[in-house]
Amino acid sequence: MSWQQFQQAAEEALAQGQVADAERLYRSFFDETKKDESAHAPRALAVKGLSELLAKRSAYTEAEAILFETLNALECASPRDNLAVSTILEALGNVYLLRKEHYRAAVFFSRAAVLRKAAGEVKSASMANLLAKLAKAEVMLGNLPEAETLMRRTLKKKEAIFGSEHPTLAESLFDLGDLLKRMERFNDAEVLLLRALNLVGEPNVKNPLSIRILESLAEVYLQMGQTSAAVDLLSKALVLFEQDKSIAPHEVLKLTARINQLKGSAPAEKAKQTADEQLELLLQEFEHIEEHDPRNSIRLRELSQQLADMLEERSKYVDALRFRKQEMDLTERLFGYNHPESVRSLSSLVRSNLLMDDLKEAGAYLQEILDIQDYCFGITPEDRLNTYLLLAEHSHKSGDMSSAENWVFVSIPLLEVSSEKAKHRLLKEIQAQEKLHLDRGEKESAKRMNELKTSLLPHGAEVDKTNAHIIDDNMDKVMREHGIIP
Repeated sequence: MSWQQFQQAAEEALAQGQVADAERLYRSFFDETKKDESAHAPRALAVKGLSELLAKRSAYTEAEAILFETLNALECASPRDNLAVSTILEALGNVYLLRKEHYRAAVFFSRAAVLRKAAGEVKSASMANLLAKLAKAEVMLGNLPEAETLMRRTLKKKEAIFGSEHPTLAESLFDLGDLLKRMERFNDAEVLLLRALNLVGEPNVKNPLSIRILESLAEVYLQMGQTSAAVDLLSKALVLFEQDKSIAPHEVLKLTARINQLKGSAPAEKAKQTADEQLELLLQEFEHIEEHDPRNSIRLRELSQQLADMLEERSKYVDALRFRKQEMDLTERLFGYNHPESVRSLSSLVRSNLLMDDLKEAGAYLQEILDIQDYCFGITPEDRLNTYLLLAEHSHKSGDMSSAENWVFVSIPLLEVSSEKAKHRLLKEIQAQEKLHLDRGEKESAKRMNELKTSLLPHGAEVDKTNAHIIDDNMDKVMREHGIIP
């Protein structure tokens, strides 16, 4: 069979929902295009389709490897097909967007857009869709003004191509309206969301976008003081949720609780969900995904992190450790072992074991971090600082105060390029070491730690030795100023 025949067969299988057959046929389509040195565009389409199917089953690392292999081949080809290269760059951006590596996604989407513009595709629908993806990455990176500019360009291009009343515009209108809501420009957001709602027609369960528009518009009305209008929209969404048997029970419960809260039917002391209720909802969601959507590894990983954090807050360390290990397994599957996210998951495992005073297990995980950190691309200074602080804590719990103190001093230079939250963690570690030295009667060492702590306190605060709370008060002040604690 020729690559054209494999392409047709793959597309037909995908259209019929035969995902496994489609993946096999896309692989054959891809292999056949490699035999034709001039088939740049077909090869790009083949690997793009294959990568999308791999991503659906969370095989992100395999998709990434195949895309980079093709990218290298197409960039070295002569003559070079910029549109084909742009297709691969966009596909890589898609993988990183799904994997929530938003900075990488933005880089590859930007490179794809530059090549597409050079190829004369400025006014195409494909360029509009590419800009929309870039905008989503910028939103997740917190670059909201840049995202707004990109979304307006996307909307303008789609209006020029499809007209101002085409249903295709609904998603772009929703994206921009939802962004303006986040930027607290509620009047502008209302106009765009109402327009999007008009284009999608009567909300229904077969159109998830329509329900997302209802929820976003309800939040806008709530912020504008129109509580009854917000409740009406959420109640409409709840009816649709209850009609759709595929909606997970916890989603219905969350929406019901939100409506009851807005109606004032919930007691005042329950205006906010209690921590126990939040934990129960997260557990329900975790169990639902595990049973019905086990390939949703990204969300399972997020839930594992959140559940472990909440369980540790309740001192349920054994239960938390189970979720930490699941998080690590999912991280390795999603990102590979030699990846910054794996280092961060290992750090969480170290922390959990330190909380349980399992120093042997914590030390083993720390050694794994040290083994991969130096040649792991993407490790930030704060990642290193966190590792050094874990090593310091492990050392002082093991009774090796010399090593503990050394790791603290190694951490100091990294503070300039780390967050205030990291500084807070370092101050807490110094304070713990100072107390341990005092308990052991090591006055000189305790004094050294006290002087270091004083030099790092915010706003040049002086330590009043008669006030035992001065350190925590100053550290909490930093935390509040930077939005780390309320």
